[in-house]
This record gives sequence, C-alpha cells and structure tokens, in this order.
Amino acid sequence: MTAGVLLDTRKVVTTVELSVFERITPLVSGYLEAYASTDPVVSKEFRFDKYTTSIKTPLDTIAEALLAKDSDVFAFSTYVWNVGLVRKLLVRLREARPDVHIVLGGPQVMHHGLRYLDPADERMIVCNGEGEVTFTEYLRELTAPAPDLTTVAGLTMYRDGQLVTTPERPRIKDLETIPSPFLTGLISDEYSISIIETNRGCPYHCGFCFWGAATNDRVYRFDEERVRDELTWMARNGTLFLYIADANWGMLARDVEFSEHIASLTREYRLPNVVYFSSAKNKPHAVTKITGIFQEAGLVASQPVSMQTLEPTSLKIIARDNIKLDAFGSVQDDLRDRGLSSFIELIWPLPGETLETFKHGIGTLCERDAHTIISYSHLLLNNTPIYHNREKLGLITRPAGGEVAEAQIVIGTEQVTPDEFAEGMRYFYAVHAVHNTRSLRATAKYLTGKGITTFPDLFSGMVEHWRGLPEDDAIKSYVERSIRDALFYDVGNYGLFVHMVLHEHRALFTRHLRDFVAAQPWWSDPTARALFEIDLVNRPYIYSSTPLEEFDRPFETVVVSAASGRTRTVELDPSWHEELRRSVRLDPLVPQGPRFVVDYKRLQYPYMAGQSIDHNANYCHGMIEKIENIAPIWRSTGA
Repeated sequence: MTAGVLLDTRKVVTTVELSVFERITPLVSGYLEAYASTDPVVSKEFRFDKYTTSIKTPLDTIAEALLAKDSDVFAFSTYVWNVGLVRKLLVRLREARPDVHIVLGGPQVMHHGLRYLDPADERMIVCNGEGEVTFTEYLRELTAPAPDLTTVAGLTMYRDGQLVTTPERPRIKDLETIPSPFLTGLISDEYSISIIETNRGCPYHCGFCFWGAATNDRVYRFDEERVRDELTWMARNGTLFLYIADANWGMLARDVEFSEHIASLTREYRLPNVVYFSSAKNKPHAVTKITGIFQEAGLVASQPVSMQTLEPTSLKIIARDNIKLDAFGSVQDDLRDRGLSSFIELIWPLPGETLETFKHGIGTLCERDAHTIISYSHLLLNNTPIYHNREKLGLITRPAGGEVAEAQIVIGTEQVTPDEFAEGMRYFYAVHAVHNTRSLRATAKYLTGKGITTFPDLFSGMVEHWRGLPEDDAIKSYVERSIRDALFYDVGNYGLFVHMVLHEHRALFTRHLRDFVAAQPWWSDPTARALFEIDLVNRPYIYSSTPLEEFDRPFETVVVSAASGRTRTVELDPSWHEELRRSVRLDPLVPQGPRFVVDYKRLQYPYMAGQSIDHNANYCHGMIEKIENIAPIWRSTGA
C-alpha cells in the first residue's frame, strides 16, 4: 500500500437496474444510496456502487460485470420486463458467491416471496413497498454481531424453512428526508434519459394498475425548489429525453409552473429536447396548457389521454372514471387549433370489453378526431385488483417477452376468445397503419361524414385486404408474426411497424392503399378519388432523410410537381379548399389560389443508421405519438 493512502475497508453494496432503455438515469439506485448515506452506521460500514444497463445486454456480460465487483450485497430493482433476466443472474451469483446478501425490490416481487425466494437461501430477501427506509434499516441490521432481519419492517424472507413476512412499513410522508441523488452528486452526467419524480402516489384505483393500489390514495410531494434545481441539473448535464414519473402530470397547479421551468431550460440550454409524461386523468385542459408550453419552447411533446376503453361495463369493472366524450371533443378541438399532438391510450382486452365494443370505441375516437390511438397489450401485473380476481374474470394469459421478462399477456376474457383477441390485434395494426399515419385522413373524413362507410368498416376492410395478400408480403407477415409471437408486448414493435409503412416499405404500403381503395364500392365516387390523392401527398415522413415518394400513377385532380429538397409544389382547384381545411395543416388557415408548397421537414430526425433497430423503433413510436410535429404543412402561395 502506498504510504499515506488509506484502504477503504467498508463492505460494498451494488445496486442493479436493468432498464428497457439505454443510458437512463438509475434513479432508484440514487434514492437508495442517498437515503442510506444519511445513516451514520450504514455510511461508516458500507460504500455503494451502481450497475445499470439495458435488458438487451447479454446475460454473460452482465454476470461477469457483477461478479467482478466482489460486492457483499446486491440489490436488484425488478419489474415485469426484467425479472426473467434477474432470476438467471441470481443463479449465477449464488453459484459463485454463496455468501453474498441479495435484496429484491420492485412491484414485480413485493408480497410474492413464495414465488421468488428459495427456502434453502436465507441470504436472499424481498423488500415490500418503498425501499429507502427499509433498505437502510436492513443494511444497519447486517452490521450487528448477530443480525436478525425479522426485526426490520417491510421484508419477506425464509427462516428455518418457513416464509416470514415482517409488519408492513408506512409510506414516507416527508419525501425531503430522501436527499436528491442529482444534487448530491450520486448520479453522473453520462446519461441521456433522465427520470424525475415530483410527487409519489395516485388517487385512483384502476383495476389493471398497481400504482394507486400500492399508494393508498395519498399523494406526497417533493419540495418545489428541489424539483426546479433537479430539472436545472438535468438540462445542464446533457439530458436529451426527460421522463416525468408522476402518475398524473397536470393534476397539481404547480405542475404547470414546473412545465414552464422545463420550457425555460430548453430555451436557455437547448435541452431537454423531448419530454414524456402520464397526464392527469380528468384535467385535460390543464394538460393541454402544459403541452402547449412545451411545444412553444420547441420541445417534442404530445398530450397523453389515458382512456383505456370506452365501454361502460369495462370501465365499471376496472373502477375507472374516464374523461367524458364531450370534454374529450372540446380538448381535441383545442389541440387542433393550437397545432398540438395528442395520443389516446387503450388496453386490449380489458374485462367487459368485446371485439365489437373495442372496434366501436376506436371508431368513436376517430369520429372525435383523435390524433394517434395506441392500444397496449393487457399485462396482468402482480398485486393489482384484476390479478387478484383473474379466475373470477375468466382471464386467459400467455407469456411474452422471452426469457428476459416474466410478462403474462391477457389474450382472453369472459367476453373475448383468443381468436377474437387476435382479430382485435389485426384491427389495431390496421388503425396504426391507416389512421395514425394519416394515410387515409381526408378520404375517411369524407366517407364517414357522408355516411358512406364507418371507421370500423374501413379498418376492418383493410384487415380483409391484408388477409388476401401473399403470406410473404412484408407488411402482412410482420403483423401476423407479431400476433403469433406476442411481439406487440414491446411497444417498440409498434414503432418498427411505423418504420416499415412510412420508410422501409413505404412504396409497398402505398400499393396496399391503392389496391384497397380501388376495390371498395365507393371508389366510383370522384370526390373520394380526389381526396385519396390529397392523402397520398399528405402522408408524413417519419425520418427527415427518407427520399420523397415518386408517384408512379397519374393523378386525376391534384397536380404534383417534382420534389425540391423536402418540399413539393401542388396545384388543385380552390373548390377543394374546404376539404383541405378539414384534413391537412394549412398555413395560412385561409388559403388563396390553387397553388401550395407542401413542406415535409418538421421535427423529424434523420434515419440513424449507426444506431440499433431497437433505437430507431423507439424513436418511431415516440414520433407517431407526436403526429402534429411531423405532419406536413401546406403553405398557400397565393398564386
């Protein structure tokens, strides 16, 4: 040992976070270390190390990295998407280090010690509930001459072959007792995605979600000055993507003020560029104000509207009080007038929903001019009300996520058979391809407005068109493979589908659209044919580097010039101006003359060839949720 240098003899605690995304701040690890460091005994006896990586990292690579740390305690954050990988790592760790202590925390394992613990392994425990206080007391107990972990509240463990769960620990009411891991230097500036909590808790008890069930209604807040300082730290330290982890952003008046602070940081530092949040369930106009604040600052943002279903029977079963349709309609009008994006979140299938009500609900949303509609798979999450009533509700599940996750996707209920579930998924892929990309926006508005067809019939018609295509058709085979192998479990699958229909196989999907509309009985209507031409010109580009499409068939109504950069000039008779106002973004709102310059360059990024396909897929999913940020603008030239 070099003279004058003291060897750190403290035991090592390694916190482990295996995330869906790369380069995301290890916030849980930061909280655990920050709180534990306030305890003089723990800080004297332990030092902390963090390990964070993506779930796509190979098992051998993660195992080698963890074993190389020679830690005394490993603490794993577990979620449905990583617990399969965690369980494999535990086997490796235990084989190599039978003496090491292991803590499992997170919503996937809490209250499930019987499932995740080994009766023969008394050095592995489960933390139930919030981790900061429990983990600190656990570490302090390990320093005792004869540790007795049964004295620590909030744990489950095996002792002498018997499963022991200690008393439940109350929630942390004063969140300021947890020092900020950002402001105390415990999180470095190497991450491009930052997570922030401004409060904890959720007042709702939705049947499919553990958030409200876990927090017993009460919402506790972090100090306002601390939140502002953390946001400033993020902007100054390279945060490209900001994820607000609150359950209901916009529920509190101060959320608007925080949003204004984020916007001011973007203006000053040009960071962050993108912000994600879960919106307040029944304060849509407040959330619209927030979305406007972000967009005015140049942030890529979209207003989420978490409806989950429109079926009253289902809403009652899941204890959900949705935004009313009239209020939703006024919000959509407000968003449209301000050029703001929104996306509707649905879950398929929820108990009480049928295939027909699912189709009808999406049709209703389209009639109300919903921008983007995303139907997530129904993950049966541990500890939720639906989980506890799964047999009563007649749920049928299947595994998803491969060996990395431990996801169970609902593919059947009392109202929906597995075959109907698959058909509902085909229907959503048709919605995703046709509606979310605005590929038939003008045509559909005209046809449904005149009562010639309905949105459900239009999307079902596209499903039937795909059914008649060859099995090796790239788009059809992608949809069928996604359903067969439950690849839709990862929302990146939806992003990759957008990548296909708007970029990689754009010309193929144009042929799909042409062949589909030409086979419909309403194709004899000259107005429908003209509006379809407008739709072809108006289709957005997901990347700024995708070559503008060359139309290989003559147009009847619209005159399209050759592309110039990211624009093309279009001419059509002023008699179509009213239809344009209903279906495209116009600048100015009242066009003059027959000529327009259609500008496709908005807030898109170029295709990132140096990044993985997963990275590009996640980008595409995020951008299609923000369709107003990539939809082309038609500028009237006045000529």
